[in-house]
Amino acid sequence: MLLHFDHFVGPSVTRKIVCRALVVLGLISPCVPAIAAQAGRIDYSKATAKIISLRGNVSLLQVRRGDGVDNIGVLTGPEGYLLVDHPEAAGHPVVQKALDDFGKRPVRFLINTHWHYDHVGGNEIYAPEAVVIAHENVRKRLMTTQNPAWSTAPIGPYPERAWPRITFRDSLTVHFAREDVDVVHYANAHTDGDSIVYFARANVAQTGDVFHGKGQISLGVDMEGMTRLLAAVVERINDDTIIITGHGELSNRREMAEYVQLLNDAIAQVKQGIAEGKSDQQIQALGMPEKWKQWPAPDNAEMVPRLNHMIYRTLRDQDLNQ
Repeated sequence: MLLHFDHFVGPSVTRKIVCRALVVLGLISPCVPAIAAQAGRIDYSKATAKIISLRGNVSLLQVRRGDGVDNIGVLTGPEGYLLVDHPEAAGHPVVQKALDDFGKRPVRFLINTHWHYDHVGGNEIYAPEAVVIAHENVRKRLMTTQNPAWSTAPIGPYPERAWPRITFRDSLTVHFAREDVDVVHYANAHTDGDSIVYFARANVAQTGDVFHGKGQISLGVDMEGMTRLLAAVVERINDDTIIITGHGELSNRREMAEYVQLLNDAIAQVKQGIAEGKSDQQIQALGMPEKWKQWPAPDNAEMVPRLNHMIYRTLRDQDLNQ
């Protein structure tokens, strides 16, 4: 699908994210820190934000709050901004101040990389003046109550104004501010509605939570799907591509390719363990494949058993409602 909106006028880490174990009915949360197990739990009162110019008119707006990082892609044009992702609504004041300091312009478009609340917090704020765009499954999930294992309370449904107004199944392109913004869904991975956003002319890609950068482990509802997705991204981008990660620092093709290899090896290890009759607990205890034991950053080492658990779980009993 191609959307031409060049002249659209709307109706009016230092420490990267670390996923703590939250056991609910024997399930471990897919990729949400304990402090953020429910919307509204993150404290943005002392958060800081800065805008980093990347290439052309594409920038990264990075919000640091406590031990977490939120990344927002920013495309700037004379008609306004196109944003990719937005933390929960409580983070809006610090986001808006950074945008205003950068240049007071309206937000014309907001793209959601997936449905989790720490990525869709700007929908209700900027709509209907901004057009919200997402994969069709994001809209479906925002329209209905969600009960993921990592949340102790139901999430949603969101108000109608927060629902994406433009959705797609496979891909679409937004032409805005002299940039071609390709939004692509490859496979179920972190969720069943993940999008990769390519700023084609600037050669910048934004991944959402399927990738957090060097030393970090990302999890999801389909770990084989995550491998396929990231392999497709590696195939499309090049060594000069700047990658905006979900909750980490900027990254590159080499680091993403390494993570694809790590996932392939970890999946192979878990499949072998399943074939040998190993239990979930025994597979968690396997640790990282020998080649990748040095990959996890110190603040991410606790994720290794959870990586094996999520591979085991998604191979045996996949649950997309996360």
